[in-house]
This record gives sequence, structure tokens and C-alpha cells, in this order.
Amino acid sequence: MNRSLNAVLILLITASLAGCLLLTSVQLTAFDINFYERAYERYDLQRTTELPKKNYTDLCENILVYLNGQMDFLYNRAVVFGSVKYLFNQKELLHMEDVKSLFVWGYRIRNLSFAVLLVTMFAAIGLSKGSKRLAGRLLLWGSISLFLATVGLGLLMQTDFYRHFTVFHEVFFTNDLWLLNPETDLLINMFPLEFFNDMAIRIILYFTVQLAAVASIGYFISKTEKGTP
Repeated sequence: MNRSLNAVLILLITASLAGCLLLTSVQLTAFDINFYERAYERYDLQRTTELPKKNYTDLCENILVYLNGQMDFLYNRAVVFGSVKYLFNQKELLHMEDVKSLFVWGYRIRNLSFAVLLVTMFAAIGLSKGSKRLAGRLLLWGSISLFLATVGLGLLMQTDFYRHFTVFHEVFFTNDLWLLNPETDLLINMFPLEFFNDMAIRIILYFTVQLAAVASIGYFISKTEKGTP
């Protein structure tokens, strides 16, 4: 096969796998309410948020419902120690609108990536005259490339997580609403930096497990399917 065409196929497979699997890993982590419940105990969030665990968990569930597009507004009213109050201020609510927009785009990119993955796989099979061997190799090579990149990125992030966390926000947000004040804003106290560090580790773990599964499938197909080398 033409080397340029082969390179294009590898690039498409790698990019589409990254979009599908990484964004799925983000969704699996971000929408796991048990992760938030454990964080409440692990980081002693009652001390920093002054919220009972039930109020904290209920608020997290409302946030997830909102981010998942099941609610048009973020319900943040609660009874805290006998007083009814709104827990987030206007700045925090505006920032959550930006976060929700990121999730909406994430879903779109994931779905587009899945479509590109399917089209590329069928194209590889067509170019191989019906053999799935090339498709299997592409899955294997793409998964290995992403695994190596993920290991490097994971190690780099752990050298200075705060710096990379800041860069992420500067890249994906067009305003400074994410610069919250722990003295006045509940959101930053609900989700401290350590919370996001653990979340990043969980996402990477999910991602690498999925990559291993795809690589195994690709290897099996490439070794069992007859076709041109």
C-alpha cells in the first residue's frame, strides 16, 4: 500500500481512538457519583465547604444532571443547618455554563470520532479487498501510539499538576471566571486541586484499560485474518 495512504489511515485511527476513548473515560469518571462521595471523606470537605455530606452529594448530583443536559439550569438551593440558601453566586453559575458547553462539545467530538473510526475501518477493509488484517494492524498501532503518549503525558502532569491544570483552563476557557476565590466561592472548596488530580489519574487509568482492550482486539484480528501483508 502507498506509504502516504497508510500514514493517513494510521493518523485517522489514532485521532478517532483518542476522541472516542478519552472522552468516554472523562464521562465515566466525571459522572460517577461515588467518586464525589469518596472525595468528601478523603479531603475533609465538610471543613472547607461547611456542607453536611447529604447536601454535598445532592449538590454534586444536581451538577451532573445539569452537565449531562438533563436540566437547563443548575439547581443549587438547599437547606443548610436550618437555613434555606442559594449555594453558588453568579460568577460560579456562569463558569458552570462554560463547563457545560465543554461537555456538549465533548459529546459531539466523541460521536464524530466514532463515526470517523468506523469509516476508516471500513476503508481499510475495502482497500484490503475484504480482509480485516490491515484494520487490525491499524487498531494495534494506533492503540500503542496513544498508550506511549498517555504514559508520557501522565508523568509530565504529575511533575507540576497545578501548572498543567492552569494551562488547560487558559486553553479551553475564553474568560477568567474559572479563577475562583476560596474565601467567597463554594465551588473551589467543593472541588480542590487534589480532587482534579485524582480525577485525571482515574481518567488515564480508564483510557489505558480501553487502549489495552482495543490493542488486544487489533492484535487478534491482524494475526487470525488472512489477507495481504
